[in-house]
Amino acid sequence: MRYTTLGKGGPRVSVVGLGFWQAGSRLWGSRDGSLRRRVGEALESASSHGINFLDTAEVYGGGLSEEVLGDAVRALGREGFVVASKVAGYRATGGSIIRGVEGVNRRLGFKVDLIQLHWPPPHPWPLCWSIRGLEEAVLRGLAGYYGLSNFPRDLLEEALQCSRRVEPVSNQIQYSLAFRAPEVDLIPYMRERGLALIAWSPLAKGALAGVRKASTAAQRGDSVFRVVSADEELQKVLEDVAVRSGASKAQVALAWLIFKGAIPIPGFRDPRRVEEYARAADLVLSEGDIRLLDEVSAKYVHMWGGWHRGFKVMRFVPGLVQRLVLTAIGGL
Repeated sequence: MRYTTLGKGGPRVSVVGLGFWQAGSRLWGSRDGSLRRRVGEALESASSHGINFLDTAEVYGGGLSEEVLGDAVRALGREGFVVASKVAGYRATGGSIIRGVEGVNRRLGFKVDLIQLHWPPPHPWPLCWSIRGLEEAVLRGLAGYYGLSNFPRDLLEEALQCSRRVEPVSNQIQYSLAFRAPEVDLIPYMRERGLALIAWSPLAKGALAGVRKASTAAQRGDSVFRVVSADEELQKVLEDVAVRSGASKAQVALAWLIFKGAIPIPGFRDPRRVEEYARAADLVLSEGDIRLLDEVSAKYVHMWGGWHRGFKVMRFVPGLVQRLVLTAIGGL
């Protein structure tokens, strides 16, 4: 396994991590009695293959993901992992964010290493209030570092102007061969400011791993999955590169992201996938294969328009409404 540093002076993390949205999510249909066993097996595999970076959120399964992940981490040894979580974007004030981080730590059973704001806060609350809360969480010792999530360039610039005492180390965004919109202006700016790029949905909910038919609500509701799972040209190139490399499609898609400087955090329902993900860190794609993948996926740089549009629209949904809806449905 290879390792990198999150941002400027952040924790040392594996170049590929694991995402735990599926752990308890209703949208993924993964709340059955085998959940704790599967998460435990996944972490045992992660530990043995050098994956130490784990990501969850307070809205995943209404907090269930944090609880199950926390139990598994403590069972194997807290010192072996760097655990990230996210407080919901409806937490617009400093006090609300502090209470949110305290809740995260209570469910995990330990202090979170990286706390992130899951999406930009709603209007009319000033963004600086949220940044002050994240800074305060770090200064109080409630979290080791803080980062942002789903912040487009303009809001990221504003957030960095707000930071006074502690700077963020990362921005977690949607990024993959199937979704390259952040390359237009966000990724260059993040590199300029020394922010780590944590890539969510790095396999386009399985489409880049070769899944061709939706089997969950999360997949059925995702336009990227629908388009990319039916993209015969991209699927053929992925298959060809995988065969030449002696790898799987998923490993090729993850290795491409690692080459681009991102830290992918693929999710899983089957713990056997963890070893496959870990081996992507050792896969070195040739210059020719990188060029082929770039060319066949170039249409996805502009196809989706402003990738952050949905999160900007959410800023006009009152925070109380966001919270009530997420609570009512039991989280994402």
